[in-house]
Amino acid sequence: MIPPADEPNDEGPARPRRGLLFWTKIGFGVAVLVAATWLVVDSWDEISVALGSIGWLALAGSLPPAIGGVAAAMLAWRTLLADLGSKLSVSDAGRVYFTSQLGKYVPGSVWPFLAQIELGRELKVPRAVSFAVSILAIVLSLTVGAAVAAATLLVGPAEALRSFWWILLALPVLAAALHPAVTVGGVNLLLRALRRTPLTVRPSWSGTCRAALWQTLSWILLGLHCYVLVAAVGAAGPRVVALAIGAFALAFCAGVLFLPSPAGAGVREFALAAGLAGVLAVPQAIAVVLVSRFALMFVDAALAAGWWVGRTRGDRKVGSPS
Repeated sequence: MIPPADEPNDEGPARPRRGLLFWTKIGFGVAVLVAATWLVVDSWDEISVALGSIGWLALAGSLPPAIGGVAAAMLAWRTLLADLGSKLSVSDAGRVYFTSQLGKYVPGSVWPFLAQIELGRELKVPRAVSFAVSILAIVLSLTVGAAVAAATLLVGPAEALRSFWWILLALPVLAAALHPAVTVGGVNLLLRALRRTPLTVRPSWSGTCRAALWQTLSWILLGLHCYVLVAAVGAAGPRVVALAIGAFALAFCAGVLFLPSPAGAGVREFALAAGLAGVLAVPQAIAVVLVSRFALMFVDAALAAGWWVGRTRGDRKVGSPS
């Protein structure tokens, strides 16, 4: 899963390594474009019907909280990275994180890991640290997601809690997995199995808590994105807000855990539709999950493209004569 260890940055091998990295990026981009296009085209009939029932205005209204949610997840990842000694600017962290997230749409589940490792390496982030933070970010996302789901489902409609009570049983296990000794121990076992140098640093409680706050904000904003769509088909109110946040966090976690599916496709939609079944009819719930999937694909693509365009313009300004 993790590429070979870093080699000295001397003049001899620099040119061929850069060429290989360039073509790797091109291949990654093409694979992402093909996979994402296929997902949209393959589901377009259903997406268009769902858009017709929800409306473009509601879709547009769901985008700002979705963008905020993805951005907050990036800041959680950046906080974990800094906690392990590799602090990146928001601009550099955004470029690495948002680009790597496009790998979710390529079957295999390892592509976001590999993209974070290689893009981080260009910014002098050790590969072992990038690998460790990728693992830590997933554990943190699942733990906080489960906690947010449990908290919001407790105050949501009674049907949701009866269906998803088991999430409360998973919380102690997930919380234990966040202990620095457990996370670093697990990561180092993987690194040793891959014959890589183990980590010599471990996350701090303060850094983990800061990252958890960003991740909590991420889940709340993504849940509000879902609520905007739910409200557009007729279900509204404080309890529905809580349900939308909890159901979305739970569904997203289920999608992450189902590794063979690109970006949790199918699993996430089924889980979200089941979570919303207490307040929506089946056709309405299906419309919400399809439009949400389409909106989040757009957000992922727009954030990655926007960060790269901004970086390119910045490079041109730096390189232009004064």
